[in-house]
Amino acid sequence: MSKPILIVTEKFDPHADAVIEKLRERDRPFFRLNSDDFHIDYYVDLDGRDGVMSFHDRWGRSVRFPDGVHAAWHRKPREPNPPEGVTEEAARTTIRTETIELMSYLSCIRTIPWYNNPEDNRVAQRKFPQLRLARELGLKVPRTLVTNDPARARTFQQDVGGDLLCKPMKEPGFTTDDEIYFIFARKVGTQEFDDNLDRIALCPTLLQEYTPKAYELRVTIIGDKVFACRLDSQRTPGAETDWRRVSPEKVAHSLIDLEPAVEDRLREMLRLCNLRFGAFDLIVTPEDETVFLELNPNGQWLWIELLTGAPMVDAMTDLLLS
Repeated sequence: MSKPILIVTEKFDPHADAVIEKLRERDRPFFRLNSDDFHIDYYVDLDGRDGVMSFHDRWGRSVRFPDGVHAAWHRKPREPNPPEGVTEEAARTTIRTETIELMSYLSCIRTIPWYNNPEDNRVAQRKFPQLRLARELGLKVPRTLVTNDPARARTFQQDVGGDLLCKPMKEPGFTTDDEIYFIFARKVGTQEFDDNLDRIALCPTLLQEYTPKAYELRVTIIGDKVFACRLDSQRTPGAETDWRRVSPEKVAHSLIDLEPAVEDRLREMLRLCNLRFGAFDLIVTPEDETVFLELNPNGQWLWIELLTGAPMVDAMTDLLLS
């Protein structure tokens, strides 16, 4: 019998659900490791004599890592919930930290294929190094500045001579006692920039020249397969600056053929980042020029298949079994 695919994710993950359905159709084994309820659903032991990690779930299934695994898919694990009955905050924090450390041991093993190794994802997701690499590969990128110096930001804004784009380097949002907030890219005009210039001193801020759009591209590369999806965000109210502000089905999606030179450079970027999967965000300007924005080394993609019919679940399943 073939070795199972190890899928590291969380309980609510439609991407993993869809691929697992395909694995079942092909009669291929898998072991799903949900990080959120780790303490409820799993037992683990690590033997220092042979370096093997054995996972057992409460349904009687088990897997030995790495020798008992064909490949590992790092999907979207989240921080583990503390065990039930533990109320002291210091204990909860310690348990969470120790469990995360245990899970990080997985990525240290590179004797099996990873899609992608989380350490490679962590390095590749850095926005500013991405821009440098994209430029070195010959892709057009927006002028960008990261600074906490208001004077330097002012000089940059004057050099650009138009609207700026402000977006987070990493943090997707934050939570208060009452609300969950997402941080989207936002267009910043001259007056808003002037009104908030001094606040740049409080936090390193990523500023970009604002690039006019004819439409946007989400290019997902899964192994050797490329899915280039056109997003007509400029025809959807509220999606003009950041299409994630609206529900995906409100934005027209269509599959297109990517310009060969651009495709080659994106493939090379993945190779240099040691990735076999990646989701790229690009802009096509009114002058038909393609501009690189960023690489999401573990980005979402299932919505594109649901809206366009692109066989992306099959592609991911093929990759895991390759």
